[in-house]
Amino acid sequence: MAFPQTRHSLIERLAGGGDEADWRDFLEDYWGPVCRFARQRGHLTLEDAEDVASETLGAFIRNNLLSRWSADRSAKLRTLICAVVRNVLSNRVRVEGGRARLVREHGAALDRYAAADGIDPAGLSTETVDAFYAAWADDLVQQAADGLLAECHAAGKGDSFRVLYGRICDEMPMSEIAAALNLVPAAADTQFRQAKERLSEQLRRLVHGQVDRYCRPEEADREFEIEWSRLRDYLHDHGGLDAAIRRSSATPSSP
Repeated sequence: MAFPQTRHSLIERLAGGGDEADWRDFLEDYWGPVCRFARQRGHLTLEDAEDVASETLGAFIRNNLLSRWSADRSAKLRTLICAVVRNVLSNRVRVEGGRARLVREHGAALDRYAAADGIDPAGLSTETVDAFYAAWADDLVQQAADGLLAECHAAGKGDSFRVLYGRICDEMPMSEIAAALNLVPAAADTQFRQAKERLSEQLRRLVHGQVDRYCRPEEADREFEIEWSRLRDYLHDHGGLDAAIRRSSATPSSP
């Protein structure tokens, strides 16, 4: 994600140690994208990806990275997170495969992570940063779908979500979905369109929430428009919202 400039109050609290609520907010925003990115880039199981996420959080705390980043914002926060995850993945390969073989096969890549703490945001390729953004975007779509599911069940409208899931994830014809749910096709189609609209609203709220947490108040409106526009462009360029729903459901970032 092209994460917006971070709200001082949150970062300063985390830089000073933070309380449980502060770290919970941080984890809720980044745990999913980190796990998804680690699974895809490291070809890991979900359990191993969660280990990588735990090691990433440990690196932030152990090396006081948020405090250091806040004092010198030479890179965006999302770039720093991406670099730390990439470094953790490299360390896992180094431990598992042996330093000699790794240097022989991946020496050039390892040089990138040899700075100071082994974390070099400037060394990340555009492709790697884009891959982390894709992991964030797909995870956000999963969160939006989870939120829509909860909303539909709370309102007693579970069929709306079933229509959406059946049409997009199971790729069922609308006539089959309608028959399975004892609906007329026109009603099933209406529920499908309404569910997609509510899903888009969920997605918009999630982006707005992250901007509010990580952006200065005076910059929030502008940064939200930038982030929302970029997300829409990403979805458009990668098959639309339907394709993102299928990707997120196929590769969940948590059990």
